[in-house]
Amino acid sequence: MEKFILKSLLILGFLATAACSSGGEVEDISGLDSYSVVSGSFSQADSTALHIAGTTGVVRFTSTLPGVSSSRSISLKASLNNVTLSDVSAVFYASDSSVSGSTGIVVTFSRTGASVNASITFNGQTRTVTSSDMGFYIPNNIDVVIDVHNVGTKSRVYIWRRDNLVYAPTSADVDSNSDVSSALPTAVGPGTFAGLILNYATVTAAQVSTPKVLD
Repeated sequence: MEKFILKSLLILGFLATAACSSGGEVEDISGLDSYSVVSGSFSQADSTALHIAGTTGVVRFTSTLPGVSSSRSISLKASLNNVTLSDVSAVFYASDSSVSGSTGIVVTFSRTGASVNASITFNGQTRTVTSSDMGFYIPNNIDVVIDVHNVGTKSRVYIWRRDNLVYAPTSADVDSNSDVSSALPTAVGPGTFAGLILNYATVTAAQVSTPKVLD
């Protein structure tokens, strides 16, 4: 009887391990990294959420980035209000402490009716993400991981929906090397500042961390 129980436990342990290795429930995230408000009138601006019912609100993360020749990711959860101007941008490697989006790498999600568009900007030069790559994105439920690789002579950006259990270049919804309207310029972000820009939007999670894939 004891041998039967032990064998049953071993089988159950094996099945549990197999289930975990093949995928599972994604742990939810919430809360924002420490930041300071640069500009804008937020109706909520604390550690749990940013909300602005107008245009434009900017925050800068307290911790700076390592600079050129480094990579970082951000887990971002946001919702876009049902207005034409609604958008949210993650800014990385900016050289201006105002995090204006004129320098560095900027990834923007914007609302068009019930659809989401996206664009990637390198030091002021913007390219639109191919619309077919955004087909699964919902304006009220943007839950993504963005990798910004600011290395070599040209930065590279990957975007995954956060419920993707295998983060790899081949599983990315968006790869800036191929999924944009035209080739991005050969450039890297020149600075160490990172932050968010909101227009008629809400952010409930923004956490900067190490990249999901290696350079």
